Amino acid sequence: MKRLLALLVVLVACGVVFARNIGYIRTRPPRLSLGAAYPLAVQALGKATNEFHCTDASLQLALSPDGEWLFTFWNTTGTRKFVTVEFGGKTHVEDIVIR
Repeated sequence: MKRLLALLVVLVACGVVFARNIGYIRTRPPRLSLGAAYPLAVQALGKATNEFHCTDASLQLALSPDGEWLFTFWNTTGTRKFVTVEFGGKTHVEDIVIR
């Protein structure tokens, strides 16, 4: 009985963890268009827009249950910035340096 309960707990925990990694449903139109999200991403970069260029934009479900746009920006020194724009307009910027 204890093994069954432990297995059930593990399965539920795995389901909760991996549920957020399900991709955005591509047949559902995003609430925020790409054209409206990109200026918000550029604004979130601030002065760094002079150094970085956008190389990728995609939809994901990581921060918001409705989904968000993920923009990838690079500069020539190997620094990458991820800018996430939630469909409600909230932005997040994350720096990653590749060496």
